[in-house]
Amino acid sequence: MPSLRLPDLSRRQPYEHRRPRRPSHLPRRLRPPPDRPDPPDLSLFLYAGIVLAVILMILAIPYMIGYFVELMST
Repeated sequence: MPSLRLPDLSRRQPYEHRRPRRPSHLPRRLRPPPDRPDPPDLSLFLYAGIVLAVILMILAIPYMIGYFVELMST
């Protein structure tokens, strides 16, 4: 049975940067990667959210006024 040597963990090992290696099963890239498309324009969702918040506030204001009037009358 071969003897198994464990690494010396009593002192800290300095970090050594290793250059990343491309896996051997992938073909070598000869051309640069294609340009990524621009991110989608989500401003429509922003406007829709603002419109929904305004509608919610318009619907909530009468209920809030009624709630405060009821609190003041008791």
